[in-house]
Amino acid sequence: MVFKDKLNNVLLSNIGAVIQTGTEELLAYPERKSVYENDWAEENGSQYDLDNPKFKDKEVTLKMAILADDNTQYWQYSNALFNELKKAGQLALYIFDHDKTYQVFYMKSGNFKKTFKRLKNTEKVFVKFDLTFKVLY
Repeated sequence: MVFKDKLNNVLLSNIGAVIQTGTEELLAYPERKSVYENDWAEENGSQYDLDNPKFKDKEVTLKMAILADDNTQYWQYSNALFNELKKAGQLALYIFDHDKTYQVFYMKSGNFKKTFKRLKNTEKVFVKFDLTFKVLY
């Protein structure tokens, strides 16, 4: 299986990273911002200003993983990913399955779980974690 997701035009697979789940959240429509409302005492119901709808940015958490040959390579991959995440300005997150680039910025990470997997008689470092982005509308 070939992974083609990118962050700032860097293939995530080139830095040992893969998005496991969460991209379906990117497909959801953004939430509408509150609308101006008048509740006239002399009229039934309310009056809403619906002429120019506005929408909120959304927060999306992706389930990620990094697979490395050893601890040294893990730290190289982890640092390379964080260097992309902490760049100034908006980040470009390309999701291959959607054939779409989303404008995002990094918010937080968490739920790190490090395990050792035996693959073809070699020890690999496998770390699962969450990355939370704000997706700009």
